[in-house]
Amino acid sequence: MINISSVIGNIFRDGELQKLEFEKIKISRIELEKRILRRQTDKGTDVGITLDTGFHLHNGDVIGNDETKILIEQIPEKVISIKLKKNSQNLATLLGHIIGNRHRPIGFEDGAVLFPIQADSELEVFERLFKEIIEDIELEIEEKLFLPHTSADVHEH
Repeated sequence: MINISSVIGNIFRDGELQKLEFEKIKISRIELEKRILRRQTDKGTDVGITLDTGFHLHNGDVIGNDETKILIEQIPEKVISIKLKKNSQNLATLLGHIIGNRHRPIGFEDGAVLFPIQADSELEVFERLFKEIIEDIELEIEEKLFLPHTSADVHEH
């Protein structure tokens, strides 16, 4: 078993790391928030991760030791994507208020607001919540890597 207490770097920020060979661990976004984890890599290596308080893993982080380098890959998840059909400050504010009352982390991508869901049936819930503005927005479910905006991240359970 390999015991890990820190992150070497992130493959998306450190070009030198991109040249290395990695074992991989796939982890959900929620589990990335944990500082103590035990997982097995795609090659069968047992890994115990214990990070200092206040630290957590991110997609693309590299952990390991001199012999083994391990790449952390975030698992894609279901999200609702919302796009405004017209540019309206009032509409955007109301949309933010409705999502905020549900205590969801949000992210932004290509002009859309994204937030994670557990099941496709949640689309119906949000269609009802947005009933007064439903004609002014486009709602769809997508499966993708969700990265919450750093200022709009909430701790989920």
